[in-house]
Amino acid sequence: MKNIGIEKESLSSLAVRTIIDLIENDVFKIGEKLDAEQKLADKLNISRPILREALQKLELEGYIVRKHGVGTFVISKTPMLTTGIEKLDSMTDLVKAQNYTVGTIGITEPEVTHDEEIRGLLRLNDEEILLSFERIRTADKKPFALDRIYIPEKYVSTDFITNYANSSILSYLSSAQNIQIFSSHCSLFAENASAADAEKLGIIQHEALQVLEQTFYSNANDPIFHGKSLIVNNIMKFHIVRRR
Repeated sequence: MKNIGIEKESLSSLAVRTIIDLIENDVFKIGEKLDAEQKLADKLNISRPILREALQKLELEGYIVRKHGVGTFVISKTPMLTTGIEKLDSMTDLVKAQNYTVGTIGITEPEVTHDEEIRGLLRLNDEEILLSFERIRTADKKPFALDRIYIPEKYVSTDFITNYANSSILSYLSSAQNIQIFSSHCSLFAENASAADAEKLGIIQHEALQVLEQTFYSNANDPIFHGKSLIVNNIMKFHIVRRR
């Protein structure tokens, strides 16, 4: 039987690690345009095809962006968070799974909202009160998502803001309310950042955001809460596996 072994690291992977080191050490600065491909390949002592392969990986990971006819630009010192969307995990768990420290800033006090569309999604009667609040999620202290949470008052404990609003809502419902979230009806689309949202996320106005909007259901198929997350494009992206 032929031996099965681990192949040596490819030249493109070595080039990726080298360029990341140069970015992390500010040799290649954020916002800086990189040299033309042949000149950069010569500097790194690799072939142009190897460099192109490395640049493709770096763009997928969110370190650079390549603009046709303009050039290649450094946009981040940290890799983009990537995750499958088919499994229902909290945003907190998704980020932690990729070895980032998750944080929450900018939590607002819950306030009464009369959004009839969301009240309808949550099947609330006229007497039930719907609350909403905002929070900004961070990965290694860098904002990556602005959450807008809509949750009926009956599910919000008196210590919710002080003890739970900065972490996973799914975990809160499970531990404090004994409600297990079983599924979500989810929409994923793009939206341009308003001036206010851009300021909160540290991006420019009108920058495209990924929007993940979900209504969460219990194992009895009762709608429990609704969330809308505005996600920065160069920090997190989702992938979906589709099969026939």
